Amino acid sequence: MEAGYQIPVMALILIGCMLTFTIVTTFMFRSQKTSADYYLAGRKVNSFINASAISSDYLSAASFLGVAGVAFLYGFDGIIYALGFFVGYIALLLFLASPLRKFGRYTVPDFVSERFHSKTARILGVIGVLFVSLFYMAPQMLGAGKVMGLLLNIDYEPSIIIIACIITFYVTVGGMKATTINQLVQFWILFGAMFLLAFIPFMVKGYTYSDVVSFLATFKGPDPVTGKIFDGAAYTGPAYWLTNLKDTLSLLLALMFGTAGLPHILVRFYTAPDGKAARRTVIYVLLLIGMFYILSPYVGHVIRYTYMQGESMDVSPHLMKWLAVNGKNLAVPVAGSHFGGQILLGIVVAGAFAAILSTVAGLIIACAGAIGHDLVVNIFNPDMPEQTRVKVARLSSILVGLLGIPLGFWAESMQIAVLVGLAFAIAASTFFPVLVMGVWWPRMTKNGACAGLTTGIIGSFFMILGKDLLPDFLQYKNPGGFVMLFSFLAIYVASKMEVSTKGESALPPDTQKVMAILHGPEKL
Repeated sequence: MEAGYQIPVMALILIGCMLTFTIVTTFMFRSQKTSADYYLAGRKVNSFINASAISSDYLSAASFLGVAGVAFLYGFDGIIYALGFFVGYIALLLFLASPLRKFGRYTVPDFVSERFHSKTARILGVIGVLFVSLFYMAPQMLGAGKVMGLLLNIDYEPSIIIIACIITFYVTVGGMKATTINQLVQFWILFGAMFLLAFIPFMVKGYTYSDVVSFLATFKGPDPVTGKIFDGAAYTGPAYWLTNLKDTLSLLLALMFGTAGLPHILVRFYTAPDGKAARRTVIYVLLLIGMFYILSPYVGHVIRYTYMQGESMDVSPHLMKWLAVNGKNLAVPVAGSHFGGQILLGIVVAGAFAAILSTVAGLIIACAGAIGHDLVVNIFNPDMPEQTRVKVARLSSILVGLLGIPLGFWAESMQIAVLVGLAFAIAASTFFPVLVMGVWWPRMTKNGACAGLTTGIIGSFFMILGKDLLPDFLQYKNPGGFVMLFSFLAIYVASKMEVSTKGESALPPDTQKVMAILHGPEKL
C-alpha cells in the first residue's frame, strides 16, 4: 500500500449507500412493456424531475471534476469551459427543445429520417450518435478510473472495468425510468458536494475571490511538490485561449452549440409530456447548472491558492502526490479532503461517482436507441414486436456499456474537460446544423441533411484524430466551430442544388405539415 494512504471510510460508506439505492431502484423499474418505456420512460417525466435528471446527465465528470481541474491548472483560461457549457442551454431553449418534443419521435436519427424520409440520413445519424457518445464516454471512464484509484488505491484498469460493469447493469435492467430516478438523486448529491466545496472556503475560511486572485497574481515560485516554477501573472492573465482568437472562437462555438447537438441530452426532451413541459424543463436546467458553473471555477482557483501555500494544505502525502500529478482531474476530491476531512471527501467522491454514473447511463441509453431502435428495428426489421424490441434495447445497452472499458483505457493520460470539449465539437458540427436547419428552414432537402451530417462526421474525424496530417492553419485545439460553419454551408448548398435540379419535388412532400407540427400550438 502506498505510503501516506488512508482508507476513506466515509467515502466508501456514502458510495455504498448510493449504489444500494441505484440497485434497488433498478429492480423496482425493471419491467418495460414497450420500447417507449425503455427509451423514454413512457413520456411521462415531469419538468422538475426531468430538469434534475438532465442536469445530472450534463454535469458529467467534465463539469464536476474537469471545470475545476482546468481552472486549477490554467487559471482564468479554464473559465471558458464553464461559460460555454452553460450558454449552450440557451441555444437549446431558443431553437430546439419544444419543436423536437412536438415532433414526438424516439431519437435524433428518428427526427432526421422522418423529417426527410431518408434511410441514408438515419444511418448517418446513427453513426453521428455513436461517434459523439463514445467520444463523450471516454472522459467519463477516465474520471471514474482516477477517482477510484484515489479512493481505493487500486490500479486504473481494474477501476474502469468495475465502473463499466456497474453502469451497464443498472441501465440494461432498469431502462430510462430507473435511470431518471437515479439521475435525480445523483444530481442533488453532486450539486450538494460542489456547494459545500464553495461554501466552506468562502463562508467559513473567508477566502473571497478577490483575495484568492490577488495572491495568485503576485505569486511566482516553486511548486510545493514538483518544484516547477509557478508564474501567477500568467495564471491570472490572458494566456493561451485568450490570446489565440482562432482557437478560442472555435472552442466557444463548439461548447455553446455542441450542447444543442448532444444525443443523450436531446433524447431526454422526448420524455417530457409535451412541448410546453420541454421548454419549462430547459428553464429549470438553466437555473440549476448556472449555479453550478458559478461555483466550480471558484473551487479550482481556491485549491490552487491553498496548494501554492504548501505548508497549509491539510491533506495526506498520498493526496498531495495525486494533486501534483493529476491536479487537472483531481483538484475537487483534494479540495474536499482539505476543507472538510474524511466527511467532505466522502461527499465529494460520491458526487464524482454520481456525475460519472448518470452521464454514462444517459450515453448508453442514447447509443442503445441508435443501435436498437434506429438501426436494428427501423432499417432491418420494422415489424419487430414490442417485447423483442425491448430485448434488442437491452442487448444494445450491454454492448455499448462494455465499450466503455477500452475507451477508458485509451483516455488514461488525457484531461477530462478538454476531451469532453472534443465530443462537443463533433455534436456542434454534426447534429446542431442539421437539427436547426431541419426545424427552421422549410426548404431544406434530403440531400442537404445528408451533406450536413457527412461534412460534420468526416470533418470532425479528420480534424481531431488526423490533426497532425493537416497544415498548421487547419490545426485547431478544438475544431468544432470551424467544422460547424462548413456543415451549415454544405446543407445550404446541397439543398439549393437539389431544388434547382428537381424543382419543388425535391422538398419532402409533407414539409408544410411538419412545420405546422414543429411550430404550431400544442395538440389538446
